[in-house]
Amino acid sequence: MKMPRMREAMLTMVMILALATAVGGQSPSEEPVAFEVASIRPAMARTGGEGGSRSQIETAADGVTMRNIDLREMVEWAYGLQDYQVAGADTAPSERYDVRTRAGERVSDSTLKRMMQDLLTTRFKLQIHRERKTRPVYELLVGKGGPRLPKDKTGTLPPGYPRESLPRVVDGSFVFSNVSMGEFVQQLSDIRGIDLPVVDRTGIAGVYDITLKSAASAVLDPQGTSLLTLIQEQLGLKLVSAKDPVEVLVVDHAERPSPD
Repeated sequence: MKMPRMREAMLTMVMILALATAVGGQSPSEEPVAFEVASIRPAMARTGGEGGSRSQIETAADGVTMRNIDLREMVEWAYGLQDYQVAGADTAPSERYDVRTRAGERVSDSTLKRMMQDLLTTRFKLQIHRERKTRPVYELLVGKGGPRLPKDKTGTLPPGYPRESLPRVVDGSFVFSNVSMGEFVQQLSDIRGIDLPVVDRTGIAGVYDITLKSAASAVLDPQGTSLLTLIQEQLGLKLVSAKDPVEVLVVDHAERPSPD
């Protein structure tokens, strides 16, 4: 008795897919979850001053490189969190490291983050749990006149362009290089003069070089213009006090990294 054509076609397709998987190796759902190579070294000595605590993260298709980074920042990157969403890390080792990893093949950004989570667990013995808390924050919103931002750089940036954790100080101004709005608010949260975590509510996509003129000088001057005012006047954005329920990742335990 002949097999119905539809059933025969479906069976043939299943056999072809099975053969392709056997020949081609891993399927997309079987991406690796651990780095093939991972080096963790104490960061090169820095003399302090402006930028002494600045870290840098640079991703590639097959790995991630982190310079002058501490455990809290690694956790933030690996889990896609902002500084105020990580608790308990102050009791963990505070040393800074240079981290270089390779996956052995091209992987997605989300897989790189899962690999970093695995690295934190295996090398730093990281133990965590999650909580949900309501916290006072600043929400970054678009002002009435609309945003006044420089040209979006998204189409001109190379893959894996470097990101820094703090703005640079240039001629009394704060310069935020290669930042999305999410990265911009994260760096704002770490600046003296911004006394609450900042949450992005602008809905603005893209990557920008943002200069906040005279902001660094204003921070040092008790009579200077507030950063909230400078942000509104120069960028067309505003910081508004609010209370937001946020998910917090709590670091229960961490150790200095095991040897390579």
